[in-house]
Amino acid sequence: MAGATAVASGRPALVVNIVAGGVPYDFVTRYGHNLSDDGIRRFMDKGLVFTAGRYEYMPTNQASSLATITTGTYPYVHGVVGSEWYDIQSGRRVSLIDDPQASGLDCEYEEERYSYVNLVAPTLGDRLRKEVPRSKVVTVAADPLSAVTLGGFGSQVYWFDTARASWVSSSKYMLYLPGWVVNFNAQYKNNTYLHDWFWAPHLLSGDYVNRRCEVLRPHGDESFRTLEDIGDCEAVVAPGRYEHVLATPLIDDLVSDFVQQAVVQEKLGTDEYPDLLNVCFDGMRKVIRRYGPESVEAEDMFYHLDRTLASLMRFVESQCPEGSVLFVFTSDHGTSEAFDVPAIARERFNDVQFEAIINSFLCARYGGDRWVTGYHNRRVYIDRAKALAEGLDIENVQRLTSDFAIQFRGLSRVVPSCDLKGGSAGDSYMQKLRNGYYPKRSGDLLVDLVPDMIEEEPGVRSMTGSGYDYDTHVPLMMTGCGIAHGEITAPVDMASLPVTLAYILGIQRPDAATAEPFDGIYEYLK
Repeated sequence: MAGATAVASGRPALVVNIVAGGVPYDFVTRYGHNLSDDGIRRFMDKGLVFTAGRYEYMPTNQASSLATITTGTYPYVHGVVGSEWYDIQSGRRVSLIDDPQASGLDCEYEEERYSYVNLVAPTLGDRLRKEVPRSKVVTVAADPLSAVTLGGFGSQVYWFDTARASWVSSSKYMLYLPGWVVNFNAQYKNNTYLHDWFWAPHLLSGDYVNRRCEVLRPHGDESFRTLEDIGDCEAVVAPGRYEHVLATPLIDDLVSDFVQQAVVQEKLGTDEYPDLLNVCFDGMRKVIRRYGPESVEAEDMFYHLDRTLASLMRFVESQCPEGSVLFVFTSDHGTSEAFDVPAIARERFNDVQFEAIINSFLCARYGGDRWVTGYHNRRVYIDRAKALAEGLDIENVQRLTSDFAIQFRGLSRVVPSCDLKGGSAGDSYMQKLRNGYYPKRSGDLLVDLVPDMIEEEPGVRSMTGSGYDYDTHVPLMMTGCGIAHGEITAPVDMASLPVTLAYILGIQRPDAATAEPFDGIYEYLK
């Protein structure tokens, strides 16, 4: 790029950290032959590929994993146990990002009131800005949960407002939206493009690996097996006039368009101060949840993401000094098989019924009418204030309840939280549970389901939440800025990603990080 200044000391001028929501590792191998040369295959053919990147915690979920790959530690330190939890003292439900003290910018009244209010640990971006105050950190995601969790405390954070089909932020990140964002949003007002858009397949019908199809009809092929209707798609997307966009390839286009404007308008990667750009493509997660990983829709969405990444990477490199951009591609978690795969259709776990039965057990034993304050993210929350008031030993209550709960069909283990408070883990399973346990937010019982079983949820065929390999094993690749081509097959801990990027950027690791850089990374850095 003419006039651009190369960053000092050989470190990247810009790190682009790309997260594809809900993509398991096997998508790369299963669909690799249909990928374009310049998208994900560029990482595979020219970059550094980690074939055994895994999250070493459970229960897996979007928020916890995103926090892990930006803080360098797990929920037991960074405190992000999920999108919501129940306060152990008051019993009230708490949202990770809802902030009544924040004001949404350029959106409908009292909407988009999100911030870092409940984050605990600083991120890689926070560390970069602390050491190099003139560096810029920009985070873009369709889902505000992704944007806030990746963004941390001090960066520019933007997400998609489904009410107006625009990009917004909140008063906790800036006083007002930059002029370029306002101008960008203006192009979508009264624009029929969003209304008239339709999902066009990328391949001929015979070229798809998958055969199950619900809404996509590739070239009139009659051999695709149609899925049974399991509910309204609105159940898996955020409320708003444009909520349908979030579960289609269109959202990837909207994210990419906005990211390109951010690169240009914020002049990312064009001076001597290294910048960081976090981008989360949430559409993959929503499509996989809705249609299942075995669907043509999920496969086609992956191809669309691949083409979008190719275009985005070419554009970013055109705006920065040659060879100065480092791209990272990964995912926040994998996913289960669809519960209704025809050959092995299985029942789902009824968490509402489970919560009611656990509550009835406690009421029968201790009296009263309500002992369970809630069930969320495979955790049962018991009314600790009530137990304390009645002089009960909470650890004894947890153990008795755990022994009763394991009888429920579909459960593989029920672990009382008192077993996770200290000491060394006896096995890798318990270590994953300890890594995912934050005392103030993780509840009293941690529930694990048998492989591939998921909770009942309207409009959802597949989800994450376990410590099984299909949920924890994700793609991880790097390319650009002197990274040598190679493949690391040894196990790598996903918490090491931000620590490794800190090393590449020449800064200290994030303040709360507990991981070390990837073993063997040094020989691939030129």
